[in-house]
Amino acid sequence: MRWIVIVGLIWSVYVYASEQLDKKWQSNKNCEACHQEISKKWETSRHSNSHFSKNDLFKKSLEYIIQKHPTRIMDEVKVECAQCHNPRLAKNSVSKEEKVALLLDDADAKKSFHDMLNTKTMKNGINCVVCHNIDEIHLNKAKGSKGMNSVKFGPQGTMFGPFDDAHSPYHKTEQRAHFVGDAPTLCFVCHYSQKNMHGVEVYATGKEYEAFAQGEEGCKNCHMSKQYKGVASNYAPVGKKPKERMVRKHRFASVDNSNILNDYVDIRGTTEGDKFVIKVTNRAPHKIPTGYGLREIILKVTFLDKNDKILAKKRYVLGTKWVDEEGKQTIPHLAKKVVKDTRMDGKSTNAYKFPIPKGAVYAKYSFSYRLVPEGLAKELGVTDPFFLREYIFTEQRVHL
Repeated sequence: MRWIVIVGLIWSVYVYASEQLDKKWQSNKNCEACHQEISKKWETSRHSNSHFSKNDLFKKSLEYIIQKHPTRIMDEVKVECAQCHNPRLAKNSVSKEEKVALLLDDADAKKSFHDMLNTKTMKNGINCVVCHNIDEIHLNKAKGSKGMNSVKFGPQGTMFGPFDDAHSPYHKTEQRAHFVGDAPTLCFVCHYSQKNMHGVEVYATGKEYEAFAQGEEGCKNCHMSKQYKGVASNYAPVGKKPKERMVRKHRFASVDNSNILNDYVDIRGTTEGDKFVIKVTNRAPHKIPTGYGLREIILKVTFLDKNDKILAKKRYVLGTKWVDEEGKQTIPHLAKKVVKDTRMDGKSTNAYKFPIPKGAVYAKYSFSYRLVPEGLAKELGVTDPFFLREYIFTEQRVHL
């Protein structure tokens, strides 16, 4: 009982010690009046679905972690993950006292964490105020991406961006270097690298970029868009038009809202002797697939005779296999080690060879992408079609 009393006294001081966002900054909907196109594109992105209530794979992975590690509690893991998934969280860790209160099922503790983890801002994902209120970035690459712990947010009511002459009647506007040009500094706050509890690196897109970029232009041209003439804000003083600027689409391209794989990966099927060869060129400055470690690219070849009878089916998967202490396949955040990594390096070309069976006249080949392997999706209990679907980017039929 003594623990609960102590924790109860802490609550009002600690859980909401961080400044709470005013209602006008909590949602992108409050920004739409002036930033219509930006908000519309952002809503198609995975940034807008970063909260566990909108991301089935994230939610089921949280449940899986708790199932496999009973000493951990859900709110503790949610707070850890929110440092990148929802960086405007009111706090960045769960104290021992708070964990005890949650384990003892204290009603006040449960309500406080529920309320904190389900605010309107949190549910709105990586929204406008998450990025555009970042005043300073202090990324320690040796420690990896720390999200909210790698930045200093500015005062409420001040938005930072790439322009030195922007003006709004609704908020203060200042220029910051991490928005200017093509450098990936802002992206690396959450996408540089991260290790799990066993010290295994679960993603390292930023490190990959630094290894393969060869002076590349950063993340923005691919995952936002190349700059084009448009308006950042629809606001204009009476009698004037909105100011035209060089802007980018805020789509944060993924497999569902863009053709990004077709844009940066070239596929060609050819015959070399008794082998059918799929040559893949990755023009991206990072590995493919990259990011969350369950993603995989699948190469498939179907061989047919002159009557279109299937003679053989072959497949090759580009991806990573993670295993736990018992050697069983698991999710990256629980992995003890990586036992296979067949991903392509950035700025590279690989040739994948498949024996041609006797009597084959045609070959059908495809290049597709999955966000999570079928077997693990089933084990995790993922049901959202977005994560279950196989995204086909290239499909060709050739005469051998």
